[in-house]
Amino acid sequence: MAVVGIAAVGLVVSGSLEPAASDLVADLTGVVGAVAAAAAFAWTGWYESGAERRWRWLMVVALAWFATAHALWTWYRAIDPATFPNAANALYLGLPFFAFFAVLSMAKKDHGKVEEHDVAPSHAVVVLDGLIIVGSLVALSWKLTVDAVRHADGVPVDRLLMVTSYTLADLILIVIAILFATALYGLLRLPMAWLVLGLLAIGFSDAVYVYTISSSSMAPPVADVGYIVGPMLFLGAALAPNRQFSQMTPRTPLLFLPYVPFAAVCVFTVFTTATTGDPDVGEVYALIAVVALVVLRQVITLRQLSVARRQLAHQATHDPLTGASNRNLLLFRLDKALSRAWPPRSLGLLYADLDHFKQINDVLGHEAGDAVLCAVAARLNARIRPTDTLARMGGDEFVILLDPAPEDPGDFGRRIQSAFDEPVFVCGAPRVVSASLGYVGLDDHDSPDQALARADEAMYQAKAAGRHGIRINP
Repeated sequence: MAVVGIAAVGLVVSGSLEPAASDLVADLTGVVGAVAAAAAFAWTGWYESGAERRWRWLMVVALAWFATAHALWTWYRAIDPATFPNAANALYLGLPFFAFFAVLSMAKKDHGKVEEHDVAPSHAVVVLDGLIIVGSLVALSWKLTVDAVRHADGVPVDRLLMVTSYTLADLILIVIAILFATALYGLLRLPMAWLVLGLLAIGFSDAVYVYTISSSSMAPPVADVGYIVGPMLFLGAALAPNRQFSQMTPRTPLLFLPYVPFAAVCVFTVFTTATTGDPDVGEVYALIAVVALVVLRQVITLRQLSVARRQLAHQATHDPLTGASNRNLLLFRLDKALSRAWPPRSLGLLYADLDHFKQINDVLGHEAGDAVLCAVAARLNARIRPTDTLARMGGDEFVILLDPAPEDPGDFGRRIQSAFDEPVFVCGAPRVVSASLGYVGLDDHDSPDQALARADEAMYQAKAAGRHGIRINP
């Protein structure tokens, strides 16, 4: 196919053929290339799974639309070029539409490969960044594009708008694909690189046709080169080995990339308004649209930052294994409770240590030990009140801050002891777990460290008395 494509480009560009024959060679080569690329994507997608299969089969659909549209274009151009545009030409928009979802699916897969210390933006943010860049470029080129539609003599507006929509759709997809592939994710795979090159080729031909139609001139021979080369490059994307050949370290300046053209639009609009005194309505509307995209992007970013902040706060104050509070959060709440002057109420602190837990780890393994800790934490959490705090101190030790203290510490201790007495199913068999408990009452003279030390001492007294017991110190 590469040889056929090169030969077709050579014949078309050289001008050795009659115009009608040259058009037919270019169009037929584009159709055959699109069908071949679609077949290659279908074949390679059959042997893949998940997101890898999904994006390849989406490209099959995208190329099917393009091949159908290009075949109809070939037929109409061979019979009567004046029939352009017609309903069939709208099929060309299927390529950027379905290719967008293919790129999105590919990026979703690559998102999971980003290193854990790197932070990749969400798909919504990347899409908005692409729309901001494209919208800014459209606003900057307003007079070149829309004025051409407005003032083109003898050119049907629907014809020019149809071709312009192809170029705009290509531009949006190209920018978003590049953002996904390199600038923001720092990942560039061979299929994505071939895909972007194919989109650039087709976008080039679309742009040439926009210019020639708006200027009422004849399309140069190179106008069809992109329609020949693009499907061949898509074929390369289907057959390229699925490996990553570039990974760039994300850099903060890249985050400002969408705002560079946006700032240029703002400066350009202010400048033209100040010099002419009469701002172009289209430019103003384009600027408003881009500003709306920027605002939406910031709202989404702020929401994501808020969610990330809550997640970080939870990770910093909770045990990752059991979900219980960690030592830092316990000390914070204990200090807050001890320093509270009103309303006055008593506090209690219970320290629990599993008996012979090391044997579980040594005999059954650490995964079994983790399962026991998670089961115990869930049972303890079910036996305390919303005002109490359950914390894992590390290893097999748990502490419960009782706010307020129970009226009968002994009854509460026995209720907590029952959480350990229930067998835990580990490795398909029930395992009996016991614990030594130490309880102390607190007053406003205790510091958090002193309170923990007293509760720890009470727990060791229970352990010294024979384990599987509770020691209550006032």
